[in-house]
Amino acid sequence: PVVLSAKVVDELDKLKIKLDASGVQNVQKALRSINYQMTQRDVRMELSDPGLLPADFDRRSPDNMILTVALKYKSNRYNPILLTSDNGLQIKARGLGVTTISLKEILKK
Repeated sequence: PVVLSAKVVDELDKLKIKLDASGVQNVQKALRSINYQMTQRDVRMELSDPGLLPADFDRRSPDNMILTVALKYKSNRYNPILLTSDNGLQIKARGLGVTTISLKEILKK
């Protein structure tokens, strides 16, 4: 399954008020695509669990909230792969034993 952090949808929704018209169209396109994929494939939305974060991590950080979804699956003996091009999030995830891949790496394949 593809598991989508609810925080990703929340952050996309927030972008609609901050971007120019072209950016808003891209965000709306992304949200429509996510909505469609949730009806066509095994795409699930999962809530964050800040209690899974190490004490040093900011529990209100959107990146860290996204990371907790991967940590939740890792604690259930799955091997989640976190898709992100954010270097900071990649470092945190890898430091906590979560495999990461960037969109650029996926598109190469």
